[in-house]
Amino acid sequence: MTKKIKKNKLTKIIAVVVASSLVAGYIGLTEIRFKILGQSISQISTSTVEIVNGLIQKILNQNELIQELNKEVDNKIEKRLEKQKYDKVKLEQILKQVNVQIINTTIGASGSGVSIKYKGQYYILTAGHMLGNKEDKIYLFENDRLISEMEVIKHSFTTLEEDENGDFTKEKDLLLLKPKNKFLQPKFYAELADIEPLTATEIYIVGNPMSIEDVLCEGRIIMYQNNFMYYINHTYFGNSGGGVYTLDGKLIGIVSHIYPLQPRWDFPPYLIYGAVRLSKILEFLGDIN
Repeated sequence: MTKKIKKNKLTKIIAVVVASSLVAGYIGLTEIRFKILGQSISQISTSTVEIVNGLIQKILNQNELIQELNKEVDNKIEKRLEKQKYDKVKLEQILKQVNVQIINTTIGASGSGVSIKYKGQYYILTAGHMLGNKEDKIYLFENDRLISEMEVIKHSFTTLEEDENGDFTKEKDLLLLKPKNKFLQPKFYAELADIEPLTATEIYIVGNPMSIEDVLCEGRIIMYQNNFMYYINHTYFGNSGGGVYTLDGKLIGIVSHIYPLQPRWDFPPYLIYGAVRLSKILEFLGDIN
């Protein structure tokens, strides 16, 4: 009778030890088993309690360590997200600073433009249809204030016409201006991208729709066709000449025109927006000294 009771006690004790080892995870059964073997039944109780207490303390210490690591990871993620939000807001503000308002007082047209630095010189790049002819008076405005009259450096524009294939291959729509005020230098400039983004790429569009200055919205490229990149977003009249940018702020297009897609005359048109693509901008600027 006594032996059976002792065996049952021993079995229960070993079961407790095994369960504790499983909870701890990384502590092997072999170490515990060898600590118990060779001891008397009266010694096992005290020895087991010490081992279990040690295991529990290790688990508690491990949990504290895990909690500290989790806090550290959470803090790093939170800081990274905050930095990303800050960088995004900062970039959007810079793109608004790069945007300018162009007004042709001769034909009464208001549009947008982009401050660029090319070969060390400050220019305004805008849409070609902002200029009727070289005798037109064009001015740079900001917050309804006249900043400077503009000098025409290069103009490339032909009326939007379809060829026999229905493509707008002859269309060009770029204008390069320079402030007549030689001391005028902006704080920020747009940087040209190295390559044209793939279709479905998300983009920024910045301009002055209906003369509302520095409106920034997001869009997406849907296709390239000849001289143009087509995209969807919420631009409007007055955005002409404004910049189209990648999400890291590189210039990839100049807003040019609205292109209605209409399957039948009695269907409402679906509007997409055309911008002079990067390759044509680089070609246009190529011979500027």
